[in-house]
Amino acid sequence: MSEKRSSAGTFALLRSFPLSVQLLVLNQYGVNTGFYMLVPYLSLHLTGNLGLSLTITGLVLGVRTLSQQGLFLIGGTAADRLGPHRVIIAGCALRSVGFAVFAFGTSVPALLAASILSGLAGALFNPAVRSYIAVAEPTRRAEAFAVFNVFAQAGALSGPLIGSALLAVDFRTVAIAAAVIFAALTLAQLRFLPPPHRRTVYDDGPRRLGVRSWQTADSYCSHSPCSACSPCRPRCIWCIRCWPVGSRIGKVWWRCSF
Repeated sequence: MSEKRSSAGTFALLRSFPLSVQLLVLNQYGVNTGFYMLVPYLSLHLTGNLGLSLTITGLVLGVRTLSQQGLFLIGGTAADRLGPHRVIIAGCALRSVGFAVFAFGTSVPALLAASILSGLAGALFNPAVRSYIAVAEPTRRAEAFAVFNVFAQAGALSGPLIGSALLAVDFRTVAIAAAVIFAALTLAQLRFLPPPHRRTVYDDGPRRLGVRSWQTADSYCSHSPCSACSPCRPRCIWCIRCWPVGSRIGKVWWRCSF
């Protein structure tokens, strides 16, 4: 009875979040399901089906891990500069391509390319998803990330079970199914995931700049080459006279130094 109540509470909590957060939570379930369908059985495919040596197998697996864990800085920077929703979509699309290459690639260069693509995909969407949720649900981040982790762990549990069942056919079936999952996630987010609302100086009012109207605030940023900055928007990153004065996850405030 308590387990049913806990499950019902989790889904009720999920429904209380914005639709974009609900989509990303379900997306994370699909991401982990597709990932753990394939990766635990990849070494068996490389050594058994393709007959590669342990050295080459370790290289392929190591490149995938390095491409993901070593490139989180790139993924986080891309999410800040391009917007997390674009980076999430790009990451899912790249992983779909990478897993498809695993399904049909037999040469070492093809396998290394698949490893790089699938690893880079994780480096892109993992920080971007967390940044998006932090922005979309700023008042209930703890609850949002708790539900997010519940669905992520559920995907990590169901993925190997589904993969082992499909492995009874062959590894190509497993890889194609995983690629289809990521392709479906890509299409769903293209269709339903909006850009997150980023708080800027506009949300906190002109008082952050010490002025009483937006017209006066705009005049603070009339200098060249900062013509696109009104007033000092985060995208005005090339103006040496605009600098960040404070940041939190998904929130950056700017002011002028002149």
